[in-house]
Amino acid sequence: MTEWRAVSVGVCLAACTESLVYAMTGQFTLVGGVTGSALAGYVVGTDPADGGWHGLMAGVVWGCLLMPLSVLLTFLERTPILFPFQYVIPLVETPGELTTAIMLALALPNVASGALGSRARRDATGTWFDPEMAEVDAVEDA
Repeated sequence: MTEWRAVSVGVCLAACTESLVYAMTGQFTLVGGVTGSALAGYVVGTDPADGGWHGLMAGVVWGCLLMPLSVLLTFLERTPILFPFQYVIPLVETPGELTTAIMLALALPNVASGALGSRARRDATGTWFDPEMAEVDAVEDA
């Protein structure tokens, strides 16, 4: 089941990151979604499958917010604003190829970064996080 807290945290980081990138470059990129997906995977736990799923969910939610804004700004400024797709469009010949390229470019990096976020979660001693290992007996002072 989806843990929406992890997805929300990932979307918030994606929005903050993408706002900074847009302020610096004037374009939207995949950086915000990928970093948000990695954080969502980290927050959800240590299972890479869960991390990949929550990374994908964070990417989908962030994409639902970003795509309409990107299309609107593209029409208002009359320039393609979603990097790197302005370089992909001349390489494809049919709308189906373009749709496939966009869907793969938007989904696969988010799944991979979510899974990597889950794999990166470690406890303070550097071992893979295991809640049972985190419970240590208290040492009493003599």
